[in-house]
Amino acid sequence: MSGPERGASWWHQDATGGGALLDYCCYGAMVTRWFIGEQATDCMGMAANLDSHWGDAPDNAAVLVRYPGAMAILEGSWTTWHHGVPTGPIVFGQTGTMVVEGNKVRLERGHGDQTIFEAEPICPERDTEAKELIYHMETGEPVHPTLEMMLNLEYMAILDAGRRSSKSGKMESVDNVTWRIG
Repeated sequence: MSGPERGASWWHQDATGGGALLDYCCYGAMVTRWFIGEQATDCMGMAANLDSHWGDAPDNAAVLVRYPGAMAILEGSWTTWHHGVPTGPIVFGQTGTMVVEGNKVRLERGHGDQTIFEAEPICPERDTEAKELIYHMETGEPVHPTLEMMLNLEYMAILDAGRRSSKSGKMESVDNVTWRIG
């Protein structure tokens, strides 16, 4: 798409919810919430349109997320040519650092103590969200935890707080998700 064609789409308009914060920070919101295992409490977000002159949606964003026992940084950009650093999650722990890049996980424990793990391939019959849902409907097996509705509402609550914070310039609370079906 050309710049003007992008600018005409909702994804490049701030008023319709477009922008790099929702486009890319959603992955970090999902992975950190799932990995940390507790609901986020607060977010501090920054977003700006630095190079996408055809629309007004932010093309760069960062959100600092507070959890009861951890913090996470979510980043999203439409203006970088290459990531330059690992694009997967990086987890800094008390006894080491875990770096995910593609299908490899590197565990660093300092002083050259490094272990590399290679992920098992995803089952081809369930390698997309749609196939996972169909498998669930046909077998009754649970969906992958990252696809559970309540967790997805929590991911959205993180993004909502990050977006509100990027507009207010203040720390924003992550809404407590308590909605239930039926």
